[in-house]
Amino acid sequence: MTPVFEVKPERTESRDELASGQPDVNSGSLAPPSADHHSLSWRRQRPDSEVESLFATTGEMPALAVTLELPSYPFRQDGPGITHEYGARRSGYSTAYALILNTAGTTGLGFVYWAVATHIYSAKTVGRSSALVSALLLLSALTQLNVSSALQRYLPQAGNSARRLVGYGYAVSSLVALPVAVGFVLVMPRLSSQWEFLSGSRLLTLLFVGAALVWGVFALEDAALTGLRRAGVVPIENTVYGVLKLTMLIFVAALLPAAGIFASWVAPLVVVIPVVNFLIFRKFMRNGEAEQRQKPVRRREIVRFTSADYLASLCNQAYASLLPLMVLSALGAAASGRFYIAWTIAAGPTMIAANFGTSLMVDAAAAPHRLAELTRGIAIRCTVTTLACSAVVILGAEPILRIYGAKYATQAAPLLMLLGLGAIPRALIMLTWSLDRLARRMRRAALTQALLTILVLAGSRILLGRYGIDAIGYAWLSANVVVALLRLPTLISAAGVGRRKPGRHRAPSRVAR
Repeated sequence: MTPVFEVKPERTESRDELASGQPDVNSGSLAPPSADHHSLSWRRQRPDSEVESLFATTGEMPALAVTLELPSYPFRQDGPGITHEYGARRSGYSTAYALILNTAGTTGLGFVYWAVATHIYSAKTVGRSSALVSALLLLSALTQLNVSSALQRYLPQAGNSARRLVGYGYAVSSLVALPVAVGFVLVMPRLSSQWEFLSGSRLLTLLFVGAALVWGVFALEDAALTGLRRAGVVPIENTVYGVLKLTMLIFVAALLPAAGIFASWVAPLVVVIPVVNFLIFRKFMRNGEAEQRQKPVRRREIVRFTSADYLASLCNQAYASLLPLMVLSALGAAASGRFYIAWTIAAGPTMIAANFGTSLMVDAAAAPHRLAELTRGIAIRCTVTTLACSAVVILGAEPILRIYGAKYATQAAPLLMLLGLGAIPRALIMLTWSLDRLARRMRRAALTQALLTILVLAGSRILLGRYGIDAIGYAWLSANVVVALLRLPTLISAAGVGRRKPGRHRAPSRVAR
């Protein structure tokens, strides 16, 4: 930041001082400071009459006393931590970069993990374990009740309530996950013979129930760290977990040939969860760092927020879960496999946009006066990054899919191109979702996701018979373009485009209406 020079006001001398040459501490006054902090101001400290009198008496014109000094930046506490009011611009975008780094790291480690698993475990064990892991992740996502979004939204403003808010989030997730996990291990083996391996192994049964209890805590840790504006810890935490998981995968292969994969997912949590929560509760949430001016977090407001946001997330999850089933029913297993590969690859740019949206929500909640600045900065960075990723997906569609086979390259490349192009308007929708969360307009967020889901599913269903799997791409692109155009005014309003006084930003609850 460019240093700002301003005049340090000097005390005005009285007539008695001018005559005696001695300062009068009782009659002195201070000139008001200059309001312009971006230029060098010169103020004459004596009235014209006094200057004329002095000049008539002494024959000398008094010199104007001017003092130059660097301004002392006022410090302000943003959330539980202390940051500069003007100097700490790093908090505006470091959250997004940390989350993107975390996404890249976990994706890379996941690729290595499953590559090693396929070489040291049987295909049947890999298939069963991957299904068990998928079930764990799905149940955990459903039983968290979107508490993660509440932590990211309210922790920057929670102050001394942060400790209680995180504890309640952990408790709710674990209490809801316990009966759901028990019901899963009891019911699924009876519904499908493919799940009988779960009831036949007491070790897997106990591991699954135990994992369901603590996996929600593990997932909410990332949200808590992000809400506390400590997102830099997230990639470190998940990298350590990924390395421990990979190490255990290798060393327990001989001891647990059937349960080793799933055990490697659960066992490292015993180390990671206590260490990270020690940092959260004992270092990142010290009471002395809580900002006294923060508003209290009301339980009713959080319940209302999570309920509506949970509905929006379910709508967002609906088409991701139903589209593969729709393709399988209409076009068969081979087409469903080609669709799933293209859909998975195209999810990368969308995940990056979601990371930028999370960063915008967290940092703007902590510093509402910087909302317009943060919105503009995040929008520019998100657009540039999404365009770059989409270009890679579109231009490299055939070479990327050729890794999976020649049929994937010839039959799924047009779909991947359409999905990559649709990621561009999708990024705008993700940013407006974060703005809705900031403004606590959760009904609008839910309606937006519901409209998008209806357009994608209806368009895909109508076009599948004519265009095959490419119909998903056409429906996805057109639906995101329509919804993005509808929500564009929200982003423009939050960015402060066209305002006469861009330095003033409205509070999050009043922007983006």
